[in-house]
Amino acid sequence: MAALPPGAQARLDATDAALAPAARLAQAAHAGGGAADTLALTRAAVDAAPQDLALRVAMAVVQARIGAHGSAAATAAPVIDAARTDAALADRIAMLGDTLARNGALAEGCAMLRAAWRASPRPVMLRALLAAGLPAYRRSLNEGADDALLAEMTEAALAGIATLPVSDLAELARLAADAGRDDLVRALGLAALAAGAPDRAARIGGFAGEAPMAAGLALLATGRAAQAGIAFEAALAATPTDPAALFNTGMAALAAGDALRAQTLVAALPACGADAMRQAAWPCFGALPWPFGAPPAAPPRDGWPRIRLVTPCFNPGPWLEETILSVAAQGYPAVEHVVVDACSTDGTAAVLARHRDRLHGVIREPDGGPAEAICKGFADSDAELLGWINADDLLAPGALHRIGAAFAADHSADIVHGFALAHRGRQVLGVHRALAAGPQGFTVDGLADVFGRWAQGDYFLQPEALVARRFWERIGGRLDTSLSAVFDYEMWLRAAAAAPRIVTIPWPVALYRLHGAQRSAGRAALAAEQVAVRDRFTTPAPPAMRAAAIRDALRAALARRPLRLLLVDARAAETLSPQAQAAAVATLASAGIALEVAPRLPGDAAALDIVVRILRAHDGGAWVGTLRAAGFAGPVVGWLVEDDRDPAANQDIARALDVVVPARAAHRSALLQEVALVLPALAPPGGLAASMHATPAGAVPGAVDAPVAIGESLSLASRLQGLVAALRDAAA
Repeated sequence: MAALPPGAQARLDATDAALAPAARLAQAAHAGGGAADTLALTRAAVDAAPQDLALRVAMAVVQARIGAHGSAAATAAPVIDAARTDAALADRIAMLGDTLARNGALAEGCAMLRAAWRASPRPVMLRALLAAGLPAYRRSLNEGADDALLAEMTEAALAGIATLPVSDLAELARLAADAGRDDLVRALGLAALAAGAPDRAARIGGFAGEAPMAAGLALLATGRAAQAGIAFEAALAATPTDPAALFNTGMAALAAGDALRAQTLVAALPACGADAMRQAAWPCFGALPWPFGAPPAAPPRDGWPRIRLVTPCFNPGPWLEETILSVAAQGYPAVEHVVVDACSTDGTAAVLARHRDRLHGVIREPDGGPAEAICKGFADSDAELLGWINADDLLAPGALHRIGAAFAADHSADIVHGFALAHRGRQVLGVHRALAAGPQGFTVDGLADVFGRWAQGDYFLQPEALVARRFWERIGGRLDTSLSAVFDYEMWLRAAAAAPRIVTIPWPVALYRLHGAQRSAGRAALAAEQVAVRDRFTTPAPPAMRAAAIRDALRAALARRPLRLLLVDARAAETLSPQAQAAAVATLASAGIALEVAPRLPGDAAALDIVVRILRAHDGGAWVGTLRAAGFAGPVVGWLVEDDRDPAANQDIARALDVVVPARAAHRSALLQEVALVLPALAPPGGLAASMHATPAGAVPGAVDAPVAIGESLSLASRLQGLVAALRDAAA
């Protein structure tokens, strides 16, 4: 044992000076080399004053130095209990224990150091304990590991984490990992990080010299969860706002049973995409990935609200089992999980049979689609919260306890939701935070913005939200079974109209799987159905001030003589013959309109009154800024030739314009938004023409729903005259 600090040494020197004559003779005999005489004298000194604890320790030290280890241990035995609380005796006992351990009496020396260190937890004492304790623990493995010694060494190491030999700390962590004590490994690593010693943490975690995040991913992949957790904590310390680091560290904390730490970290996750989550690890618990492994059980409590979850399916493929396990692995005591299967033929029956004990109920019968199946699943329950999770999605670990706790704390809640994690093949692709700006945005008008706020993820993907049964009944207690994919959207519109009380929890509730076969993968068909549903509730339009500004601009432009009109069509050379252009210029001139046809935007547009551009689905809207930069101040009109294609792309174009002219009446509704006026449909020049069929009753003359040969087109002049007339009507 190293030299003592001056204060402690002074105390020992004073004790030595007060020793009885026999004790001093014993020390002198030891100095002279007579082992037998020394042993006899030390025993005589102790017999003469058996209650003198300081004397006992001093004589035991002398005995240890002459190799009388058994005598030394016996002499000091009555002192050990007192040394647990007396710092001076603890120093003496520790010196004795260190001497014994160094001279081969490992068990006796370690026992003394274990008794003494708490009363005097100085670095020298802690180093001595680890120096003796590590080999003592390794020896214990032969006959049964001394788990108490392992835990005690860790406790001592935590007290001196910044000063103890890093090699001993690394060895202690290795032994703890081998013993399955991940909690001890994690505690050591986190203590080193908290002490500002990341290099020590890296040695403890076994990733010295490696980038912490990459090391954490590799450690997790090989089942070393505690070491991975230390690496993730180190990565987070270096980049505290990195979403992947927040997520990985939070899930590691959850796996370690530190739910509060997990909650704090995961709550800080921002909405983000795949790039930000590139290094996010799939949650693992023990050596198993979620949902095959589960986090430690939540503390028991009474009063959990009952939750009914329904999984509708028909030939769901390979993912139903994971869905079932993700609900069962919650460990939530009041969940009713019902699977409604429309008589699948892909092996689903075997999956359901295998997991029947994990399910509240199974319904196997034909149905008209998932909406009907979900309603069947809800029918016989009086659970307080209702929701559904599709057979290709999973609940996130810990989701139901947090949902249940939030509802238990606020029974007036109508909707309780967290956020969702998009994933593909266990690769987290992003964090979707519904209502990130607050529940006040949950309105019919907001939901109606199909290609804006809805498409940008302002609202629910669906599995991350549960609805209170009383609110479900208040909004009709049904789903629209006529809808194939957007029945949830229709329900949310009804919910928004009822002004619900919404409670948000800062935790991922759902793992939303992305794959090519999912029902919502056909974007165009999905958008068409969604727009049709939206039209039942509201019709998007620019707000009054914006609409008035557009109409004022149109009136000002249309009042000019001549009206300087530019038609821009990048394919004019193919779609508009020189003869048609010349005829149109002459015809419109007689009506006070100065027409120019060009394949591209002009460099100087200040002299123009109205610009009309023929647009294809992916032309975008950035060109409007270029036009404004060229000096144009009047109305910008887009005539959408391909309004039957990518509706989201066409919406992006519409939001850059002042006026939108659809080519087909059937697609006008999909172009409605809150920025531009949308005129009745008109067939544009150069490729789309009036149908050869009779115009249906109530349809807009000139509107078409299919391309017709150019030779059958109305003249360019006629089309532009029709457009100007429509603009005048809009301005009125």
